Amino acid sequence: MPEFLPEVLPAVEIGWRLGRQFWGQGYGSEAAHAVLEFALQDRGLDRVVAITHTGNRASENIMRKLGMVAERETSHPVFGLPLRVYAIDLTEYQA
Repeated sequence: MPEFLPEVLPAVEIGWRLGRQFWGQGYGSEAAHAVLEFALQDRGLDRVVAITHTGNRASENIMRKLGMVAERETSHPVFGLPLRVYAIDLTEYQA
C-alpha cells in the first residue's frame, strides 16, 4: 500500500526498480505485467495503482503498456517532489 500517499488509499501499488545496467531490456515491462496479472486475476483485486515521479518516462511507458491511465498529479507529502498516479481497474484490464 502506498501509505506515504494517503490520498490514493485504499489502494494496492505495484512498482519496480532496476539497476541501470538492466534498463531498456524489457525486464520492467515483463515483471510489471506478471505482477498486475497476478493482482487482478489471481488475487481478485479490483484496482491497482502505480506511482512515479513526474517525468520518469520509462516508468510511465510501462504503466501505459499495462493499460494504466494517469489518474492524478500530486506531490510527495514529505519531499515535495511532483508525482503522477496511474491506475487500472479490473474492468479495464486486458490480459
